[in-house]
Amino acid sequence: WISRRHRTGNTKDATNNSNYYVKRRKRFHQQKELMGIGGNVVPSLFQLCINYLVDNFEHVDSLGLVDHSIRVALCERLVSQGKMNGAAFDVLAEEGVETLELVDCAQVTQDQFCDAIKVLMPMGLRAILLQHCGRCFGVQAVKTIVEMKSDEIQLFALSLAGAYLLTDDDISRLIGATSHTLTSIDLTACPLIGPQFCNAIGQNFSSSIGDVTNCLLELSLEDVPLKKEALLSLGAASDALRNLKSLKLKSIEAVDDEVVEIILNSIDEASLEGIDLSSNTQLTDEVLPSIRRRGTNLRSLQLSGLRNLSAIALEAFFTPIDDMPSPPMLRKLDLSKCSRDEINDAVVMLAAKASSFRSLADAVNSEIEISSSVNPENLVSEITNSLGLVHVNVSGSSVTDKSMEMLAATCKSSLEELDIGFCAGVSDKGLGYLVSKVGRQLSKIHVWGCAQITEDFLDGHDRLDEGGLEIVGVWMKKGGGRSLR
Repeated sequence: WISRRHRTGNTKDATNNSNYYVKRRKRFHQQKELMGIGGNVVPSLFQLCINYLVDNFEHVDSLGLVDHSIRVALCERLVSQGKMNGAAFDVLAEEGVETLELVDCAQVTQDQFCDAIKVLMPMGLRAILLQHCGRCFGVQAVKTIVEMKSDEIQLFALSLAGAYLLTDDDISRLIGATSHTLTSIDLTACPLIGPQFCNAIGQNFSSSIGDVTNCLLELSLEDVPLKKEALLSLGAASDALRNLKSLKLKSIEAVDDEVVEIILNSIDEASLEGIDLSSNTQLTDEVLPSIRRRGTNLRSLQLSGLRNLSAIALEAFFTPIDDMPSPPMLRKLDLSKCSRDEINDAVVMLAAKASSFRSLADAVNSEIEISSSVNPENLVSEITNSLGLVHVNVSGSSVTDKSMEMLAATCKSSLEELDIGFCAGVSDKGLGYLVSKVGRQLSKIHVWGCAQITEDFLDGHDRLDEGGLEIVGVWMKKGGGRSLR
């Protein structure tokens, strides 16, 4: 790959004598304008309407039958301007709302929230999605929901973040009251939940209760103080997780290889589509075979921060092996913040190849070997255009330009976002080659900590003038010189 600056012979420009800050500022503003978010860009009609409503929100009595996405955009804008108060909540949570999603509930009182719930639940409220809800979601809110008639409760999604007033008994009673319709549970930073919560899931979603409609499809737990015994009961006590499609156990101290194995064994083999085990320091290579056996339809794998994983185990995970299910055909792969030397080109090459072939037979019958001398261009005829990795995060790894070449060959029509932050082995040429080969769906590349990436790429890649590609975390460094590393 040759930078456009060298192809045109324009290696000097009017800013060559300027300092790096000036050049970076110019590049930043140019990128914002191409992305449609610059100061000189005319705002969209939607954004103008949102801004006008927020500026005059104290005069808004009702939003009417507007789409849920509009309410979320209004809430985000209100929070950013410090206008998300009790009066604003009353407007956002008016009668007829099916999804109550608030990005910040810090100014909402529990009494006010309960009054809204009493009106919304009988009218068909389907989802409660709350961030920073410690003040408004506690004993009183749970009591309000639990005391409602069964036919008035139609919740299918419950997501609570920062609910510091929510006790273990409260959440277990809440699950019991809503389990006949609830399919998604997401708890983040809820410090008082414990074994009763796990027991409530086992009791209320088990097939033994005779209600085939109560299927839990999504379980997301992050930064919660569950003990190992409680976690083991999730998988061992019943088949409550049999139909689970998405599992997230993130930043939980008690999660280890045994816990993951027991929980995964309780899930039907073809059911699981996404798993996030990030930031669980006790997990080792032993967890990978469990994921492989139960992840035949896995599409998202997030293992960020698992520093005990080895390159050998990861290579085996993405390699066809007799008597083992085929490697997962992933769309999202996150191996960031693992041990630097263990996440290498061989791992990325195998993951990209496994995600791009139509079937195990294609991979086995292919005559192309994944090695240091492979020519990724030879893979094009073997790859189907409809498959391939979409989101890849290998920040903090030892990958090099070889991985960029493999991604360009196997994910040409699928790759949308790439994070190579703090990957010193990726150069201007490797990243430039990737951008030149991948389709226009590629919209974002993260390069934080990549001091070796210079203006040869930043001012010379093939998507520079057309927009649509955001480079996040640009380092100020002149091309042609040695890296600051």
